[in-house]
Amino acid sequence: MRTLALILAVFVVVPATAQNSAPIVESAWIMAPPPGASEAAAYVSVRNASGDRLLGVSCDCAARADLHDMRIVDGVMQMRPLRYGLAASEAGALSLRVGGAHIMLVGLANRLRAGDRVMLRLTFEDAGVVVAEAVVRGPGRHR
Repeated sequence: MRTLALILAVFVVVPATAQNSAPIVESAWIMAPPPGASEAAAYVSVRNASGDRLLGVSCDCAARADLHDMRIVDGVMQMRPLRYGLAASEAGALSLRVGGAHIMLVGLANRLRAGDRVMLRLTFEDAGVVVAEAVVRGPGRHR
């Protein structure tokens, strides 16, 4: 009887753990670029990514997508590429937001307008590729 209980526990616990192990992307959005711009910034919030690292992003709307970090140093904005990706916190959170880490979409294929929807493919070191839909937000809709 004890063996049967152990077997049942494995079948119940393992699938539940497997289902909850993939990173979950929330609040994916892109800041609408001005007309004629060839670049745009994208932002996402990720949870359930404990111990994982976001290595890169791709999408069909741009020639490439780079991970960048933006900081103010001595009153001057500095942007630098995150060549080795971005690690999630121990709690599994990862936040790419205005004024910090973000995704730079370079070489836009078409003009992005408020309300457009773009599929982003986020590549994690352990979890692999996670696809998320990002909504393009117009001016003043950045929070």
